[in-house]
Amino acid sequence: MLACRSLDVLPRPGAAPLVRAADADFAPGRLHALIGPSGCGKTTLLKGMLGILPTRGEILLRGAPVLDREALLREVAFAPQFSIAHGKLTVGEALAAALRLYRKNHDKAAVAARLPALLGLVGLAERADTLVEKLSGGQLRRLGLALELATEPACLLCDEVTSGLDPRSEDQILAVLRRLVAEQDRTVLC
Repeated sequence: MLACRSLDVLPRPGAAPLVRAADADFAPGRLHALIGPSGCGKTTLLKGMLGILPTRGEILLRGAPVLDREALLREVAFAPQFSIAHGKLTVGEALAAALRLYRKNHDKAAVAARLPALLGLVGLAERADTLVEKLSGGQLRRLGLALELATEPACLLCDEVTSGLDPRSEDQILAVLRRLVAEQDRTVLC
């Protein structure tokens, strides 16, 4: 699904690489883990593969070199460690806004139909009317996943999606990720 070959990730063009000569293959329809100590370059690699940071080397999507970052971002989503949802919106409002933004025709009926399914998938159906600022850390992470899933990506990259959470919240998030792989055949990289 997603791969890199001899990938150097730089903090800025012309600078010394933060990650050198990375080679990785992330097979489609699987749950992958990128494991290493703090500061070793896990997030940097993800940002390089997404084109957030400059790179040298090759990034591949479905076996073909990525030549157009926009094409990559139509198929790959990035769930950062912290949610970007506005605190004064309800969970339902934030997710509905994301669905409207990413739906090509902004069809209200399609958004209304997709919203409950997405809230159910991430276990936030009962929190649809809760303000984002009132959510727990685990609920915020699940909302962050839902916001990225609004784009219907084939591949989801998650940056420390369970870091600092209690064991129950970690289990809930991992269950969501496993469901994405098992039920929707998505590729997930954490």
